[in-house]
Parts: sequence; structure tokens; C-alpha cells
Amino acid sequence: MSSQVEDAAELPPPYSEYPTELPTHFPIASFKPAPLVSVTELLAHLRLLGAFHKLKQDVQSQAEGIATTNKELGWVVFVNRAVYRFFEWTAATWNKSSPALGEMYIPPLDVIMVWHTYLLNPRAFFEDARRMSTTYCTNLIAIEDMPLTLISSLIDPQTLDPLPPSEKRQLFFEQVSQMSYHMPLATDYSDVLTLNCPFCAHPNPSVRWVADGKSGFAQTKFSHTCEQCGESFNKSNIGVRRFCEEVTRRRTGERVFISETLLHYLTGTRSEDQSVEIMTKIFKWMDAAFQVNQPIPPESNVEAEITTLATALRYDYLELSDALHRAVRPFEAPDRTRQTPRIQRISVAYSHAGLASLDLVGAVLRQGAFIEKMVELGWTQPGRFDLVSESAPLVRSIARYHAFLDLMATAPTSFFVPTLDIVSMIVSIQDQFSFLLNASTFLMSRTWRGIPTSSNRIIIEMTLFNISADFQTTTIVLRRLCSLRDTISLPKHGSPASGFPIASVVASPIQIQNPV
Repeated sequence: MSSQVEDAAELPPPYSEYPTELPTHFPIASFKPAPLVSVTELLAHLRLLGAFHKLKQDVQSQAEGIATTNKELGWVVFVNRAVYRFFEWTAATWNKSSPALGEMYIPPLDVIMVWHTYLLNPRAFFEDARRMSTTYCTNLIAIEDMPLTLISSLIDPQTLDPLPPSEKRQLFFEQVSQMSYHMPLATDYSDVLTLNCPFCAHPNPSVRWVADGKSGFAQTKFSHTCEQCGESFNKSNIGVRRFCEEVTRRRTGERVFISETLLHYLTGTRSEDQSVEIMTKIFKWMDAAFQVNQPIPPESNVEAEITTLATALRYDYLELSDALHRAVRPFEAPDRTRQTPRIQRISVAYSHAGLASLDLVGAVLRQGAFIEKMVELGWTQPGRFDLVSESAPLVRSIARYHAFLDLMATAPTSFFVPTLDIVSMIVSIQDQFSFLLNASTFLMSRTWRGIPTSSNRIIIEMTLFNISADFQTTTIVLRRLCSLRDTISLPKHGSPASGFPIASVVASPIQIQNPV
């Protein structure tokens, strides 16, 4: 008899019609807030994802340019160009008077795609927007609340093509970025961009996107010989130059905090005092040799200071990592196979070109895999959820997200692994959680009964855009996931029950050590 009861307990909940409208509130611990995200916002986001997919199809179907012989390379080059345009747009002076993002400020779809992916990395975006007082950082703060509904209204609901921009909108983008609003879908092998040499700071206007030996800027072995000083440089050289510029500007009295130091490693809260403490600690070796913690007058030869430090680091982010390790482990030779987590993240943040602390090109390309899943499910198809009677999957997704928040809030000392649909969103956010995939469904099917599992994989991503006040909660979850990765090993194949310590994950507090 007892075995029959146990078997019955393992059965999935009986099927019933799911509501097509949201309730007035959801219980989350002792609170009963109104829904934190609406069906309208989910629909707007789905249309945007569909537009990104359509854009990729259009790029890869061009009858000329790189995509005619290599569709994947054609898309990679397009994404590189989109990221370049995003940085030009965000680094420009906008003279924006309104606190809200009106239609005039919305960039072209390719730039929106990069903006969208950047926001999927909330910790990096939040810190990048606040660790300096540059124009770039100021503009990031202005765009951290993406107006999804407005952007969706600028996309044709049937074709998923962007609608023609208004004259003001096109003029604003072209004036601030000094680029055409309409980026060509096709890139030729002779197309070029301009980069400043990290060694001599001289502009190089003939850097090719694609070149022999995969040495173009959009390729894996990028290298270009400076047209002024004759030195060959790569993306790591550019990134380390950016690090040295930030360190030197900080010495002149500017407000500068190095990447991965401004936010608390566990809570995600901002602490400038903590950042100063961390920088003082990890800069000890460089300070002894180059006085990087010592102030200099603003009228000093800043370029010479930058070049001296960059030369000492060989313009190499691995050398930068070694220098930071010498400060925290002075009695050990640098071991690149045993880097502390934070120092590894700091050095990687300065390993690529661009102004962001993460590789936005790689992030956009990875996000494409998730978009393909949405397309395969049919969720981005025009008209898919036009009828209220067909909106049950979206309502269910919202309910599942709130249920997960409730689950975490009611057991704050425990760590719960979300189901695969939610985990897949976290993977798209941080690209660090593949270790959870084997265990997610097993755990949550036993812990989170009453809410039917669906093939939906969108709710966490939607919420990141629509709950601006939820940044700290999101960060705590992500940090706990990152820390757990180092303490739990899953079998590569087979059932999670074959070796995964489920009980310890559900019931035991996670002890996280300061990574520095």
C-alpha cells in the first residue's frame, strides 16, 4: 500500500485548463505584489526576438559580400559591426534633456540587438554604467531601462522588419554617432574600420573586418600592423591599453573604479570604499614598481604614464593577471591554471577591444542560440498569441517566475536549482551554468509541485527588462550560482540522481568565500 502511495506521489499533476489572464497579485513570501511583468511586455519582447532572427536571415541571404560564400562568417562580421556601432552611439554626447527614452533616441535594430544582449548581463551592465563618470557610463545609465513596448511598436508586426525611422530619429543617431542609420546587410572583404593603435594611439583607418589568415578584426586571430609606428597589435593589446588608461586617469583624481571591484561579490550592492580597498590590495606589486596607487597632477604627461605601465605589462592581459596575482600571492609564482576568481574576471574584462567589461560580440552570438529555440517553439511567429485564448503559455510562464521567487524568498538559507526553462535564461545571461542542466528538472519536479512544467524558456529574460528594481535579487542569484559551480561536480552523462547531492543543494546554506 505504501509503495502505491509513493508511486502516486511521483506522478505529474493532472492536466487542467490554464488561465489566460493574470491574477491581481502573486504571493512572494509575506508579500503579495501585483504581477512584476505583464503579458503585453512578453509579447513585445517576443516580437523583438523575432525581429533579431529575421535580421540574421536577411544578412545571411545576401546575394553579395561575405555571406555568399560563408553564411556564418557573414553573420559574425555583421555582429562585430553592430557592436562597433553600439560603442560609437553610447560614447557620443547626446545632449539629452528628457529622463525618458522617447522614440527619437531609439537606435537602429542592429544596435538594439547589442543593447538587448548587454542588458542580459545585468551585473556587468550595472557596474559598467557606474564605475566611471565618462560619457559612455552616463549614457548607459540613460538606457538601462529598455522601453520594450516602444521598441516593439517600431517593428512591423507581420514582417518583423523594422519600420522606417522618423526623420528626427534617423537624424539624431547619425549626428551623435557620425555613422549612417542604415548599416549595409552585406560586408565585402575590402570593407574597413578605424582603430587607434594601442602602442602609439595613432588612428588606423584601414583595418579590415576580414583578412587573410583570419587576421581581420571580426576574426579569431586579429592582428594589424600600425600604419604609423609599425607595431602589430591585437584585441588583447587594446584591452590592456584601456586598463592602463583607467588606472592613470584614477591617479589624476578622476572617479574611476576598475571592472569587477565596485559591486559586492555576494550581494551585488555598490561599495566605492570596497572598490578602493580591493584596488589597493591587488595593485600592490604594480604600485611598488610604477606607483599606480600614487596620485599625479592632472597636467602630468598622462600618455607617457599609460605607455610606461602598458609596456611593463607587455600589453597582454595574461601579464596583467600575473601582476595582480603577485600582489595577492606574493610568495607564489604566478600560476595561470590556479587564478583566483575575481582576478581572473578582472584580467578577462580587459582582454578584448571595446568599452564594455564583457565581450559583447560573443554574448550576442551566444544569445542567438536562445532566439533559435524561441523560433523553433513558434513563439516569435507573427500572430502566435493574438487571441487571448492562446495566451495561457505566457500566463503560466509569469506564474512560474513568481513561484520561483517565492521559493527562494521562503528559504533564504537554501539554494534551489530552477527548472530547465529558467536555467536556460540564466545561461543566456551569464554563460556559466551548464553544470546545472542535468539536475534542474529532477530537483524542481520534486520541490515545486502544482505548477506544470512547460517548454517555455523566456520568463527570466523578460523579467530582466521589466523589473528594474530587481537588479539586486538577480545579482544575488547569479553570484550564488557562480559560487556553486566551484563546489559541485555533476556526472557528464546519465541521471542527476546518480551522483548529484540534491539534498545538500536544497537544504544546506551555501558557504561562499570572498574570491579575492
